[in-house]
Amino acid sequence: MKFFIVALCVFAVAAAAPTSPDAALEERRRLPALEHEEIHDEFGQFALRYVTAEGTVVSERGRLVPAQDGSGYVMILEGEVSYVGDDGQTYVTKYSAGLDGTHVEGNHLPVPVTAEPVPEPIVLEPIVLTESL
Repeated sequence: MKFFIVALCVFAVAAAAPTSPDAALEERRRLPALEHEEIHDEFGQFALRYVTAEGTVVSERGRLVPAQDGSGYVMILEGEVSYVGDDGQTYVTKYSAGLDGTHVEGNHLPVPVTAEPVPEPIVLEPIVLTESL
């Protein structure tokens, strides 16, 4: 009987032990947001911001602007997400979407490759063939 109780205690301790070195971070990720703000108006415009227990901060804003063709309104989105990566660095990504397309910025994002300029074509003078007899 003592063996059974000791084995049960050992099993309980092993089951309660963290399974990975990032167990504390995983536990924080399951917690609800520490701060949460949301504002909406009757036209669909909005602003939101929230902060999580692990340090992620999200903020986004949607606002209406007149369409270029005058047919109505277009929703412009602007936002920012920052979080602490597994390496301990803080990563910040800013984005916007609207009339001029979608733009994303962040020091951790890959830099787009710029194409090399196309060289000017080489123009050759025509060769005139003459027959001699």
